[in-house]
Amino acid sequence: MPYTVQDAVTNMAIDEYLLSLPGTILRFYGWETPILSFGRLNRMTDDMDLDFCRSAGIQGIRRLSGGKTVLHQYELTYAIASDINWFPPSIKETYRQISLPLANAFARLKLHPEMMPDKQESSDSSICFREVSAYELTIGSKKIVGSSQFRRKNRFFQHGSILLDIDWDLWKKIWRIPLWATSLEERITTFKEHLQIVPDVDEICAVLTEEYARTFAAQTGTLQLTAADLSSIETLKVKYRQRLNPFD
Repeated sequence: MPYTVQDAVTNMAIDEYLLSLPGTILRFYGWETPILSFGRLNRMTDDMDLDFCRSAGIQGIRRLSGGKTVLHQYELTYAIASDINWFPPSIKETYRQISLPLANAFARLKLHPEMMPDKQESSDSSICFREVSAYELTIGSKKIVGSSQFRRKNRFFQHGSILLDIDWDLWKKIWRIPLWATSLEERITTFKEHLQIVPDVDEICAVLTEEYARTFAAQTGTLQLTAADLSSIETLKVKYRQRLNPFD
């Protein structure tokens, strides 16, 4: 699916709807406004300044997949939905297969990604990007992609945040970190930090699509949503509207 920028409710509803469709679908999207997404079982907010979030108009939404909290802002989000039996039975190995085309695409874009087979460390922070899970991409040991997965019957989807740039002050205000502290900068990186510019999003999407097609020896096409598809997505949006602001 081509890159689109939409509100959080629509993005989450489309991701879930892809589970009901056959085949393998790769989607790229962005976010209309900064928003926090919480893993479906994530209840960690003690380290967050929720009063600041409310005053700044930053909402939260609970996503279907697991994991910790992500601030969606200057990023490219990818989502891939497919049949479980087309991938290894191990969730960890599925992560590896999905991350490999990401790593190859990043290398083509003049980055030098790393991909470790084991979780590097755990953190008591609610920030997803403060810890690196198995086969998540890093550059210089600093995390640049955070991903999470959800499985339902014979289908799964994995979506992930690719950091293009970052507003350090905003992150620190949300998570009650002193503005002078460097703990985030020491663990997290972005495209801009390494390239001094953010490449055109369409260029990144094109390279990612080529690498996924090459890795899985697949032909690519554009998914056209029908009126029935859009109606089903609208139904799912009702559920996600109810999941807005889970910290209230």
